[in-house]
Amino acid sequence: MKQFTEKEIQHQMQCNHCTREEALDILAWDYDIDHGDKEKGAPTAEQKKLIRSLTKADKAPTEKRTVKRERKVDANKAEIFEKIRAMLAGEVEITAVKNEAEISFMHAGEAYTVKLTKHRAPKA
Repeated sequence: MKQFTEKEIQHQMQCNHCTREEALDILAWDYDIDHGDKEKGAPTAEQKKLIRSLTKADKAPTEKRTVKRERKVDANKAEIFEKIRAMLAGEVEITAVKNEAEISFMHAGEAYTVKLTKHRAPKA
């Protein structure tokens, strides 16, 4: 068994709020695990079973995470989009509208889509 310095023992006593004997036990345990006695720190069969049950996921790993987030509506973008929609309403047949982002319509037998994109401010 290794002889531990007084500094190591005092450090363990201070960190773990324990007695000198408990600090020596902790240091000996750590030393054994770090230098050969790997079985001393290995989990038991019951601990392994508990670890598996605690780390098991509720869903398949290939299943995507589905979190419903509240969608933010941009007032400026919505206003511009309504003007575009009103402008097209009398001229073409509107087939689909996606929020304030995209409008699809038919004109002269052809399908078109107009998408409104708000660009981020450039970084300085």
